[in-house]
Amino acid sequence: MLISILSLIVGSLLLYFGAEWIIKGGVSISNKFGISKLVIGLTVVAFGTSLPELLVSLIAVFENSPSLAIGNVVGSNIANVGLVLGVSALIFPISINFASIRRDLFIYLCSCALFIVFVFDGRISRFEGAFFFIGLLFYLIVCIKNPTNDKSEDENKLEFSILKSMIYVFAGIFALSFGADFFVDGAIYVARYFGISEVVIGMSIVALGTSLPELATSALAAFKKQSSISVGNIVGSNIFNILSILGITSLVRPIDSPTDILNFEMPVMVIYGFALIMIAKLPQPVHRISSALLLLSYFLFIYLLF
Repeated sequence: MLISILSLIVGSLLLYFGAEWIIKGGVSISNKFGISKLVIGLTVVAFGTSLPELLVSLIAVFENSPSLAIGNVVGSNIANVGLVLGVSALIFPISINFASIRRDLFIYLCSCALFIVFVFDGRISRFEGAFFFIGLLFYLIVCIKNPTNDKSEDENKLEFSILKSMIYVFAGIFALSFGADFFVDGAIYVARYFGISEVVIGMSIVALGTSLPELATSALAAFKKQSSISVGNIVGSNIFNILSILGITSLVRPIDSPTDILNFEMPVMVIYGFALIMIAKLPQPVHRISSALLLLSYFLFIYLLF
């Protein structure tokens, strides 16, 4: 048991630092091309912080724990809004420009709807995975061809040399690979030791561990008054979690999914999506009462899971 706990801790640390390095390198490279920070948050940063979820889900499927992969995606999407936005907006002022993020929120809700439809038969097939992946490519093309801009962006830019940026990216990938392996091994053992459902473990411990990069990135971006990166990271990561992680994972191997998540966990994920729209339409920056409610509702969700 001690080894499993140590594996979870080491895995979390590697996931955290690996994602941080990828983000630093990716943002630096993107800034050299003069790309909007909101677009960077929705794509480069979102992909970087979603890599832990992708690696964890792939490893979980290969180790015959598909429920862990599904739980990881749903749990991470809930954690990104309830925990990441809740904590970030509670500590630092975050402004959400609804006009800038409206298209991406709509795409996210459509992705959630597709996810629900595909889970109804208890299995995400390779064909459905291909559908998700094509949707991801479409989303990336839309972001590149029709970038959204947030006029409130801070003009300070993180920028390294190309060589240093590439070193950050590859070091991050290396750390994420090992971190995901450590984390999944520890989580699966703990789940089986206590007789806890792997879906529950995926939505709580694993989702929290793989959401650490999003939490650190959004909180740091908010602290530096870069709300566009912070919000773009949250929305973009949720889109990537469904289209990229489920798409790629089910293309590699079809995922068996428990249909009982349609009764509680999936509706919570969708409700958080609509909550994000409501918060974006309220006066900005996000009020601390709204962020506190997000945080409290997330802790209630975790409590109800167990």
